[in-house]
Formats: sequence, C-alpha cells, structure tokens
Amino acid sequence: MAGKRKGVGRVVAKSATSVLNLGVFGAAAAGAVVLASWPIAALGGVAYAALVASDVASPDFRRRALRRAGDLPLPRPKDLEDPALRDLVTQIHAAREDIAATLRETPQRVQRNLTTTIDSLEELQNHAAVLVTRARDLGIYLERVDLPQARQEAATLHQRAATSPDHDTAREYELAATAAAERATALVDIETGRERILANLTRIVATLRGVPPKIVRMRTLDDRASDSLTGDFDRELSRMNTDLRAFEQTLESLVEVSR
Repeated sequence: MAGKRKGVGRVVAKSATSVLNLGVFGAAAAGAVVLASWPIAALGGVAYAALVASDVASPDFRRRALRRAGDLPLPRPKDLEDPALRDLVTQIHAAREDIAATLRETPQRVQRNLTTTIDSLEELQNHAAVLVTRARDLGIYLERVDLPQARQEAATLHQRAATSPDHDTAREYELAATAAAERATALVDIETGRERILANLTRIVATLRGVPPKIVRMRTLDDRASDSLTGDFDRELSRMNTDLRAFEQTLESLVEVSR
C-alpha cells in the first residue's frame, strides 16, 4: 500500500510541476490580478486540477513519470548479437506493445483499478532492461575466454606440483594451480549467472504476455471481482519484482569479475 501511495505521489508531483500545467495556472493567476477577477483565478485552478487529473489517469503519462533517471532503456533486438538474447528482447518488445494496445482499449473504470499494476509492470520492464544489459556484458566476456582451457590449465599445474621432486617448486606449482582453479570456478559462475539471467528473462516474457488477457478478463467482471483479481495480480508482480531486485544484487559481483 505504501508503494502505491509513493507511485501515485510521484505521478501527481510530475504533473503538478509540468510546464504546460503550471503555464495554465500561471496565466489564469496573472489574468485574475490584472482584471481583479477572482472567478478567473478559480477557473484557472479548476483547469489546472483537471489537467493534473487527466495526467494521473493516463497510463502513458504515468509510465513516463515513474521512469527514474538511472533506468536503462531496453536495447533494440538488432543491437544484440546473441540469438537467444535477441529473441527474448524481441518478445519483450512485442508484449509491451500488446499491453499498451490493450490498455488503450480498456474502459477508464477498469484502468482506475490498474494504477498499481501499471507501476509494477514498469518496474518489471526496468528489471528486464538491466538483465538484458548484464547478459550482453557477460556474454561478450565469455566469448573472450576458454573455459575448457582454463580447467585444463589447473589440472596440468596440479599434476606438475604432484610430480615435482623439489618441495619449493612443488609448492609454487600448487599455488599456481589453486589460482588457475579459482579462475575456472569464476568462469563457471559467470556462465551459470548468464544462464540464470536468460531464465529470468523468459519468466518476464511469460508474465508480460499474460497481462493482456488478464486485463480483457477484468473488463467482463463487476467492480468487486475486478478489484480482487487485480489485487492478486499486483501481489504476483510485487513478489516477482522483489525476486528480481535480489537477483540483480547477486549479479553485481559477476559483472565486476567480467570487467
């Protein structure tokens, strides 16, 4: 509930301070002063409030208002070389367009119940952009390294340490073997992390593709049933966003290793 209030507050603040809306209010205030007419000032206030309300009710405006300065844009499919990643991004873009088209066809009474859902979907798409960028970076790094060769190097050094007749020499080989084994382990972790990213992106695609039919189903329900269905969906999206935030934190160390 606190997240919903925060999201709505950000949207209202964005609309209330927009150049257009402030311009309407300012023009009315100036006219009221010049003409000494309080009705003009009141009319300007009503127009200003109407513009803000219109913005808050608009999914497109909410999406722009809730976008944070640090959010990454979702890459274009043509900018990605990895076929699996490119296919997932293509599906995400298609799902977003389908959601937008469905929302445009949805009555305002239903859209009013979807404000939190729209906010959560925006956050979900932001997570998708972050994960795509991470997967791309890790994939580029993995193309530069040879995991089988790294494993073989560690095994060879261990063998040299085991067969060296000199104690000090064997010790140095063993230290080198340990370092080589740690490098191979890090590469495996990076490879596994990238695969987990692709799995999470697949989950995001499936979730986004399921949104339009759920919205269409809400149109056929009465307000009480629609509220219940929306609440269940909002909780599902909230859990998913929480999972993705935690996953992104675990990826930070892998990205650092690959740089």
